[in-house]
Amino acid sequence: MLDDYKEKQKVAYNIMMGEIKNTHISHAYLIDENNNSKSFNIVMAFIKEILISGLDSKSGQALCKRIDDGNYPEIKIIEPDGMLIKKQQILDLQQEFSRTAVEGNKRIYIIRDCEKMRPETANSMLKFLEEPDNDLIAILMTNNYNNLLSTIISRCQIIRLSKDDNYLENEELNLIALNFIKALESKGIIVILQLQELLFNSISSKNRDGLIKFFDKMIDIYYNIMKISIDETKSKEIKNYDDLLLISRKYKNIDIIRKINYLIELKDRVRYNVNCNLLIDDLIVSIGG
Repeated sequence: MLDDYKEKQKVAYNIMMGEIKNTHISHAYLIDENNNSKSFNIVMAFIKEILISGLDSKSGQALCKRIDDGNYPEIKIIEPDGMLIKKQQILDLQQEFSRTAVEGNKRIYIIRDCEKMRPETANSMLKFLEEPDNDLIAILMTNNYNNLLSTIISRCQIIRLSKDDNYLENEELNLIALNFIKALESKGIIVILQLQELLFNSISSKNRDGLIKFFDKMIDIYYNIMKISIDETKSKEIKNYDDLLLISRKYKNIDIIRKINYLIELKDRVRYNVNCNLLIDDLIVSIGG
């Protein structure tokens, strides 16, 4: 479990195991994923260590298997609904966790991409963090630490993960996605064709997971474009700000939302075995015009 990450995540490992050994589990953790592709696995390993603490080996193994099978009722995972985490998701979480635990003495909820909360959603989250039940643990995960409200950060214990071996690959994919969007938005057909060839060389038509990651990168970039469009001043810490600022000034937010929704639709089509090369052609026509 957590020992699997002992060498590559020395700082995070020592913090997590120290919390458990000292029986000083915080009511809220903020995990700075730092573009680590195994961040969710690390978080789940941390949760398992918390829940099996004090159990014998056989009981601990049985509990871990139930968690792996998605069969343990005291763990709840919240992910963005589309491009945002909505207030109703947090309200539903509060309602669900207001009831007495079915089993165990800890209830844990994970919020992935927690920076994707609207201000009103974040405020609902704050109330939840400010008045925690003794048996409730929040784990917030983000790759965009600088985009979080300071009030959220101040109420959590921060654990920063180290970058993994796939970081360079992720950075390269991010650069390809950024250049692809810039080419699409400039409507320079020669540049688009060049990037199309680069994309096909980087992500083969058989690498569906890679294509999904590419669409995720594009979604994140358009999401940041929308944030800049809403408030240019408060968004200056966003990576590649100058490039995204130029694009943000071309569109209304509803236009950016349409692009994001379309990319989400493309991700679903990848999973249904649609020809990946045709999807890229469709992407160029639909978004690039």
